[in-house]
Amino acid sequence: MRNWMTFLAAFLLVTALTTQPAQAEDAFRDLDQTPWAKEEITYLSNEGIINGYGNGYFGPRDPITRAQAAMMLVNDLYPNAEAQEDPGFHDLSSDSIYYNAIAVAAQKGLVSGYPDGTYKPDAYIKRNEAAFLIDRAYNVKRNYGENVFFSDLGDNWSTGAIKDLASQGIINGYTDGTFRPDQSINRAEFSVVLSYTVNKNLRPLDDMTVHFIDVGQGDSTLLETPSGQTILIDGGRKSAGEEVVDYLASAGIDTIDLMVATHPDADHIGGLIDVLETMDVKQVLDSGKEHTTDTYMDYLDLIDEKDIPFDTAYEGEVLSYEDMSMKVMNSKESSSDNNESSIVLKVTHGEVDFLLTGDATVENEEEMLPAYNVEAEILKVGHHGASTSTSDEFVDEVQPEVGILSYGENSYGHPDSEVVNRLWEADVDLYSTCDEGDITITSTGNNYDVSASIFDGSDPCIAEQDNGDNDGENPGLINVNTASYEELQEVSGIGTTIAGNIIDYRETYGDFQTYEELLNVSYIGEATLEEIKPQITL
Repeated sequence: MRNWMTFLAAFLLVTALTTQPAQAEDAFRDLDQTPWAKEEITYLSNEGIINGYGNGYFGPRDPITRAQAAMMLVNDLYPNAEAQEDPGFHDLSSDSIYYNAIAVAAQKGLVSGYPDGTYKPDAYIKRNEAAFLIDRAYNVKRNYGENVFFSDLGDNWSTGAIKDLASQGIINGYTDGTFRPDQSINRAEFSVVLSYTVNKNLRPLDDMTVHFIDVGQGDSTLLETPSGQTILIDGGRKSAGEEVVDYLASAGIDTIDLMVATHPDADHIGGLIDVLETMDVKQVLDSGKEHTTDTYMDYLDLIDEKDIPFDTAYEGEVLSYEDMSMKVMNSKESSSDNNESSIVLKVTHGEVDFLLTGDATVENEEEMLPAYNVEAEILKVGHHGASTSTSDEFVDEVQPEVGILSYGENSYGHPDSEVVNRLWEADVDLYSTCDEGDITITSTGNNYDVSASIFDGSDPCIAEQDNGDNDGENPGLINVNTASYEELQEVSGIGTTIAGNIIDYRETYGDFQTYEELLNVSYIGEATLEEIKPQITL
């Protein structure tokens, strides 16, 4: 956060030498002296709250006086007020250009004089005085959820005001933990603090951290919001559950405020079971799409057992948090395909947007484009980079700067080379969980930082398509000869009935020798075999 001293600068911006506010961006020639305050000075000038010197200069580094401070407050709070009585300050002439502003400010209780009957209009304001004036004028409410401590503050007349403003992100101290209350502030510094008070949207945002957890062939994304809430989106396969729990624990997280299951495929909800068993989950958001696997049933049973509030996501709804929001752009409980049911979320933090697409298909993308603004700086590439997602048209509309590929060793061909090349041709920096492991992106609301190396295409995680002649040790696939009843149901296309039939067949006839032998299992036909074949090994 910018130094709170910026707040004082805004106060002084009004001077007697100008009669009309200037458009700061065009009129003030000296704002490059303090580029960090240009936006705030411009805002206050355009609102008529502050003025320059009438010669094209603002004087951002000049100290601010008590008279200028009073005029700025009155310009904002009582712009058309006329003094009803003489404030009685011995050192304030009725001929002064500041007379009316000071008189109104005194009448409204914004300022006061000294015991000797003076106002001292030309005296410079200190940091603690600026905080006290702003706090009294705007009645800033303290956020008791924020721990405010400055090593050089005692318990005196200005301490409460300083803590009020600091708790709301309006002012701050120095990196050494001090506030320096007796230090003067300049016009630029004061301008920033005043602008943060007048317009909450101008205040700098706290950081938001987004973790793309390496769960192998699957998805799991953790959001830590600026206000400290935790949102876990998917959890990879069931075998990744312990790893997700360990990751959360290492981050100091034992509570999930919102768990999102984008759709019921095992590589998205399996790991959520361990999270539900070991952590305090406050709420679950689900696509509403039902499934028949034991993994899905275990997931629902735990939610019911722990009496966790369960909601279905609806397209167009917005989930708002302090300093960030999430908009649902796709969610279908009645879709015939699990991937098409995927919850798609656009997460907005200031000027930085994340588009988290689950396994949404090209058809979903076509539906979203005319309905929503999908532009985003960071794209979680759909369906682990498969060709079923991330069309040319979608990339053109999203215009991502960063693409996250979440996948592990697999024989599906994820990520598809055409998708990777499509994103590269669009100048997207790609990052791969299989290549880099866990990937963290920290957003300030204006910029973001990625804690990983850019994916260059040399990928050790794409296995050769399994032809049945391997040794069955590919960790990205389910071995139908050794998998348990529950593990078999992690395969999309194998439900409770087929899993039981596979085990019955194994026990009767021994291990499967070829994929085609699976056609002998009840309820496995050609279409089902084609669906499950890329997910299994022998």
